[in-house]
Amino acid sequence: MNNTKHKLTAAVITCGLAISPMAAMAHTGEGGHVHGGFTAGLMHPITGMDHLVALVLFGALLAGIRLQEKRFALIVAGVSLAAGFVGGVALGGHVAMEWLITASALLFAAALAFPAGSRGKAACVVAVLLGAHGWAHGVEMSGGMGGFASGFFVSSMVLMVAGLVLGQQLQRIAPTLRAIVAGGAALALMLLAG
Repeated sequence: MNNTKHKLTAAVITCGLAISPMAAMAHTGEGGHVHGGFTAGLMHPITGMDHLVALVLFGALLAGIRLQEKRFALIVAGVSLAAGFVGGVALGGHVAMEWLITASALLFAAALAFPAGSRGKAACVVAVLLGAHGWAHGVEMSGGMGGFASGFFVSSMVLMVAGLVLGQQLQRIAPTLRAIVAGGAALALMLLAG
């Protein structure tokens, strides 16, 4: 039975990735989707469904792990967001970012199935995927870079802490089921957002 649950989880994630390659399309660089200023930075992670989902799910991963691991994972996440942002500003866009943004949310959901003992290490490893989120916004930056980056960073950290609260509630659900529910909800929200 346990093997069947793992196969079901893998199938859901694989299907989600196969049918939603552009679910994160919030970062096309077209249509005036350009950022500047503190308020825009503060609001975008909240109004950009791909960021909202990924950041909250990443925070949910931190529920039930040791305090030291939580701190380290949040530091890795913050550094990854900042490094990605700088990379996007300096190097410009890359088509892989959309895939990484979508995949990160689904991977964060899948990692919720890990036992708390190994989830802390997993959170630190997958935190580097948050760099794709920072990168996407660095690419689209115009004017007020310091303000936007500050707002983006503050809002992102708040969403991760909110995810921690959600994760504490998700701990009551069986590990495989919580991963499937979180992955399905993440995919549905990103697809609905377009």
